[in-house]
Amino acid sequence: MTQLHSSSAQSIAARLQSPDPGVRRLAVLDLVDSPDDEAADLLGQALRDPDPAVRQEAAKLIDEFPAAEIADVLLEALIATDAEVRSAAARSLADLKDPAAAPALLAALEGDDPFVLAAVLGAVKNYRLPAAKAPALRLLRHGSASVRLNALLVLGYLGDISTVPAIAAVLETDADDEVRRTAVDALQFGTPATVNTAIATALLDSHWQVRAEAAKVAGRVKLTNVLQGLVAATSDTYWQVQEQAVLSLGRLGAVQAVPAIGACTVNPSSNLRKAAVSALGELAHPSGRQYLDNALQDADPDVRKIARWALSKLASGGAS
Repeated sequence: MTQLHSSSAQSIAARLQSPDPGVRRLAVLDLVDSPDDEAADLLGQALRDPDPAVRQEAAKLIDEFPAAEIADVLLEALIATDAEVRSAAARSLADLKDPAAAPALLAALEGDDPFVLAAVLGAVKNYRLPAAKAPALRLLRHGSASVRLNALLVLGYLGDISTVPAIAAVLETDADDEVRRTAVDALQFGTPATVNTAIATALLDSHWQVRAEAAKVAGRVKLTNVLQGLVAATSDTYWQVQEQAVLSLGRLGAVQAVPAIGACTVNPSSNLRKAAVSALGELAHPSGRQYLDNALQDADPDVRKIARWALSKLASGGAS
């Protein structure tokens, strides 16, 4: 333990050595009033206490300390036996922005505990470290879905075009729906030429959230080569997929999709109707007028408001 200088820290340290776990637990409560550099050391000691009640009390205080000041404590706490301690450390670690902690985080990625790996990857992504690319790519094959998901987040934050094939492969091989959805989201940094095939595949995924994410990303990356897939998605059984498809078709200027978008203006979902009317406004094509005129009678005032905006844009020749 480092040398303690304040009298309050010395008092807490002495009580943390008491044979009575009740005394030690009460000592933990005083940590927040101790100078930060000394309290961090004492917090680490409390998190290693032999009594679970003391450890759990210390875990409640983790969020009270700036993560940068207890980075070493957090990394150690990730391997604790108490779920409360591990979870609190993982939450705080996600807020860690201290560059000095990066080497220790990267070293922790060589371990094999899924909980630790997922938590460390969640912290590493914020640094956008090129050195994190190799371990993240390796961990895409990990047995834990949480680890694979967080590895994808790291790669998405890095935005290294060379990782696109590995991310795209996840869409073909991973059985976890949320992992595949995260893979689609991670591909937003790609170019049309590099992600076109992957997004086209994702538009046909078995899970609606993956399809919805693919439809959204198609518009953001300007994937004009997947227009046919987006038009088909406007008839998806989930309105959330339809919503993202019509919005992307509007962003892509796909005037040939006006009938498919127009059909969505009478869907039972008001969210989808608003998205469809908005997309017709983005396109501002005369063939959309009939749908916009009908939307002026919609039961939802927001739909009517968007329809008026869309018609004004159409009347002005598409100007904003």
